[in-house]
This record gives sequence, structure tokens and C-alpha cells, in this order.
Amino acid sequence: MAPDNAQAPKIRCPNRTAPDPDSARRCLTLLTNWRTGTLATAIAMAGLLPVAMAWHDRYLITIAASIILAAVLATGITVARRRRLATMALSPELVALADLAGERRRLQSARTRRALAAGLRRTADANQPPSRLDPCPLLIDRVQTVRAELLALANSLEQTQTPDPASVAQLRELLTNGTSPLYNPNLPAHDLHTTLAHARAGITNPTQHMTCQEAP
Repeated sequence: MAPDNAQAPKIRCPNRTAPDPDSARRCLTLLTNWRTGTLATAIAMAGLLPVAMAWHDRYLITIAASIILAAVLATGITVARRRRLATMALSPELVALADLAGERRRLQSARTRRALAAGLRRTADANQPPSRLDPCPLLIDRVQTVRAELLALANSLEQTQTPDPASVAQLRELLTNGTSPLYNPNLPAHDLHTTLAHARAGITNPTQHMTCQEAP
């Protein structure tokens, strides 16, 4: 039986409750501190490895296991922090966060814009075979109704040098999140049109883009 995604999160402009910059900053600081701590532990254990080799095999195994555990934790925390940054980039309210500066530059980079443009064109192409990287099957009937919008957005992404990063992040979520209205039939089709409209406003007119709080 197919899972019920009725309660899946919707990709919408957060116009009900604005994100709290202080909470976001504390969350990123905590993740950064944990990552620094686990990396420091791995480095310290690696420094003890030659000593353990001279002592006993039991100490060597213990320290080697500690290094592996610390490295795994550091990798997991790094991935979690990167994912948190990607989510925060969706919110214009968090634009002032210093931690988001790098993520926003990546969203505006030519490489990201080209990749998203290619993804939009592939999504709009009804004859394109599905990719193994697709989160789940596209809702073809919905894609057909917005095909022209997807192609126009792809062209705008390639031509606009400094699009609104939040709008680019919104498009990225739309294409890669399996709970987005492109994939989830339990979400109303109107959600797809709303998402594309917000993204188009931020990409074609980035300097005049209305923030989510001001939107009706």
C-alpha cells in the first residue's frame, strides 16, 4: 500500500510564522560546535595512535574505533548542518545570518543555476525517461499544465546573474523534495502554481521581489 502523504510538509512561502533568526543562529552555532568537537576528538585520538601501537593491541583497537566513531559523527553533523542551511535559505527572513552567506552565494552561482535549469527542462519534457535520481514519479498531469512556466523559469535562471537566493532554493526543493506538489498527489495542484509564481517573481525581478510577509 502506498504511504499516506496527506500530512507531508508543503513547500510554501512561510507567510504564517516567520522564522526566528536568533533560534536559527543558535541552531547553527550548536551544530558548528559539535562538528568542531568531534573533529578535535578525531585529531586527538589520531595523535595517540602511535603511542597505542607501542603499548598493546587492545589500546590500538580502542583508539582506532574512537577515531572512526568521531569521524562518522563529524560527517553526519556536517551533512545535517548543510541540510539546515539549505532549508534556512528558503526564508528571506534569515537573509542577515552570516552563516547563510556561503549558501546564498552557491545558490546564485552559474553552476547551480545551470543545474536547476537543466532539471526544470528535464521535468518539463514529457518524453524524457525517468532518472534513477528522481525522488519519486512525477505527476505528469500537473507537469503538463505548467510546462511553459518550467521552461520559462529555466531560461530566466540562465540569464539572471543574481536571482533571489530564496527563490532558487525554493525551486531546488520543488525538484528534489519527494513531498513537493510535483510528486505528492495529496497536495493540491494550486500549491505548484503558487510555488512557481513565488520563484518566478524572485528570479525575473530579484530587486523588486515582494517578501513572503508582504504577500497576500
